[in-house]
Amino acid sequence: MCAVTILSHRIISSVLLAFSVMSIAPLYNGRTVSDYIFELLGFSSWPEDGAHISVIPGVVLYFAALIWCAAAFRRTLPAAGLFLIFLSMGAASGISPATEYAAFSLKQFAPEKEAVEYLKHRSECSHLVERKRAGMSCTLYINHYGKGEQTISVTPDLSENIKDVTFKSKTFTVKPRSKTIIKTRFTGFYKGKAASDSGWSSEPELKVAILYTAD
Repeated sequence: MCAVTILSHRIISSVLLAFSVMSIAPLYNGRTVSDYIFELLGFSSWPEDGAHISVIPGVVLYFAALIWCAAAFRRTLPAAGLFLIFLSMGAASGISPATEYAAFSLKQFAPEKEAVEYLKHRSECSHLVERKRAGMSCTLYINHYGKGEQTISVTPDLSENIKDVTFKSKTFTVKPRSKTIIKTRFTGFYKGKAASDSGWSSEPELKVAILYTAD
């Protein structure tokens, strides 16, 4: 009975440790499993104050599972705590490359319209509106999983913060099976009365459209 109890503690604590590592480690697109869980439940993983609150439960669970594992394995692993820390860190560092490889392998056969992915969570933009002119400087992350070059159209969208601002679209060509970082500046016009506004966004709203596939 004692042996079964010890085995149960080891299995449960190990599963919780693995789950906590998976929930807080960044995936290939910079997001975490916790982000998806929070959004599925209707919560925001990045509130306005900028704190990444979705990983907090995972971090708490990680340390709780780590202590539990160290206690459960203390008789067979003299340095259980240190061993588990390095093991979990190694596993966490391998999650992003593994999921990235899986994404590029599985999505290479996706339809053309789904072959290009805008990584909103990793991108950022700053905007400035002065009287009738508007400008936006952006660093954008684009993944292209397909086998042919794609030409895409990118248009910023400030409608959630400032209405009546229209930006000019820009086109870019992304290479097949590539990760592209685009640093560019968009210009636009403010249709309302003269105004002044500036800001920064870690998840900029952009309209990304595929124009055609290059031969």
